[in-house]
Amino acid sequence: MAYRVFISSPWKDVDLARDLAHRLESAGIKVNSVDKAAVSGEPLPSKITRELSHADEVFVILTHESVNSSNLMFEIGAASSLRKRITPVVVGLKPSKVPSLIRNLKYIKYPDLERYIADLEKRAKAA
Repeated sequence: MAYRVFISSPWKDVDLARDLAHRLESAGIKVNSVDKAAVSGEPLPSKITRELSHADEVFVILTHESVNSSNLMFEIGAASSLRKRITPVVVGLKPSKVPSLIRNLKYIKYPDLERYIADLEKRAKAA
């Protein structure tokens, strides 16, 4: 079974989410996101919760736009309660602006994505 990830991001960061999805899919990872969840016609909160439950890992994109998003924090909480691996991707934030909850999760910076995805690809193939 393919390794599955869910990408959580606000609408304003949809281009970053699509770039991340493209990179992950190129590495053979199956990707779902809020962007894809919204088009199904199913109520968004239940669709997101279902997609989170099927994911092996949840990527959370944090930018100036999303750092205070209650929806993003809800998705982090839901993923945590489902005991999912949570991987915050920090874009353009100084370390002092990263919320303490995220600092405790070992976040990655956007420029380091290539290395992280290469490691993820190895983990997925080994699983």
